[in-house]
Amino acid sequence: MKRGVHGTRTRSRTISRAWCATLAAGCALAAASGCSSPGTAVTVAADPVAAVRQAGSASGHIGTAAIATSVTMTADGKTEQFSGTGSYDFTKQVGSIILTVPPDVSAHGTLDEIVTPSTLYMRPDGDTGKWVKVDSAKLADGDLISAGYTSPALAFAMLAGAGAAGGSVGYAGQDTVYNVPVAHYTGTLNLAAAAAAASAPVNTALADASRSFSKQSVPFDVYLDAQGRVLRFIAHFEFPAPAPQKGEVSIVSSTDLYDIGKPVTASAPATADVLAGN
Repeated sequence: MKRGVHGTRTRSRTISRAWCATLAAGCALAAASGCSSPGTAVTVAADPVAAVRQAGSASGHIGTAAIATSVTMTADGKTEQFSGTGSYDFTKQVGSIILTVPPDVSAHGTLDEIVTPSTLYMRPDGDTGKWVKVDSAKLADGDLISAGYTSPALAFAMLAGAGAAGGSVGYAGQDTVYNVPVAHYTGTLNLAAAAAAASAPVNTALADASRSFSKQSVPFDVYLDAQGRVLRFIAHFEFPAPAPQKGEVSIVSSTDLYDIGKPVTASAPATADVLAGN
């Protein structure tokens, strides 16, 4: 595995730099008052900012769920795609994912990753060898996207900054995520405000990210189910391209949750299973 490319060299160097269906016309006009359309439509929040912020904290009590992620990174006319599926335990804040990566990241094509609030572990998918360990505190973005995806715990914590520092949040329509009806909200969130509202170690990760990205104001889309839980979160980031490149690196990160309650067995590897010196 090209651990340097994905984990400690290219990722570290690089980091240091939605569709929806519409409600019936009458309901859409009255959305701000909390109207919902007939059938399976999700009730629209009277206060979108409060609903989105509350969704972030409420979703942390989901328990366990399957996850699907994607990250699209565009720089200097080149686009790279990372995608993966796995599961996450919100109580323990630990998850596992099999990530498909570009060839220049790993010739193997896929990586096994385990993520905790403070550490990322990686090895080629199917490999029974030892794990490479990366301390999230040593990554410029606090591992917000360095793993090739955004941890659900960080995604939810980011929503505490929705509408902060002059930002806004609005209702966009009805949709489904893995056949579950959801209400779609869109707007901007502030990373520094999210960091201030979070507890350790998530607050440190978000504070690091707020300093690494070009803009603390992050455009986002979030999809909430009838219980106000986040089933899909999409964020748009920008950071300066590493030298000798110029301009900005644009990133779109998407996190989906489904099969809520699905058993999760992910745990951090034993010390004996981690490469020495990591």
